[in-house]
Order: sequence, then C-alpha cells, then structure tokens
Amino acid sequence: MSDKSRNLHAWILWIVGIILVIGGIAVVTIHSHLRGSGLGTALLILGFIMVIIGVIRYMYKRPQ
Repeated sequence: MSDKSRNLHAWILWIVGIILVIGGIAVVTIHSHLRGSGLGTALLILGFIMVIIGVIRYMYKRPQ
C-alpha cells in the first residue's frame, strides 16, 4: 500500500472517529429518549478507538 492511500485511510478513520465522539457527547448531554441507553458511551469509546487507530496508522512508517 502506498503512503498516500495509507494516509487517506488514516484521515478517514480520524474524521469518522471525531464525528462519533461528537455524536456520543451529544447523546450523553442532550436530554432525549436515547439518554441513559448506553449509546452515547458506546459512541464515545468507538470514536476514541478510531481516532487512536487513525493517528497510529498515520504515524506508522514501513521499515526499509
């Protein structure tokens, strides 16, 4: 896989992760019928994991 496609995958993971974190925060803080369902916590955890994977994938260098 080339560096460009690896960086693109990392950016996509990072952006989707940030969106999930924002969505999780919204579900946890906004009073709605979803509050207390655990969905907000699940979105936060999944978002953080995706951001971490994106950062690691972006920083990863192949051995020459």
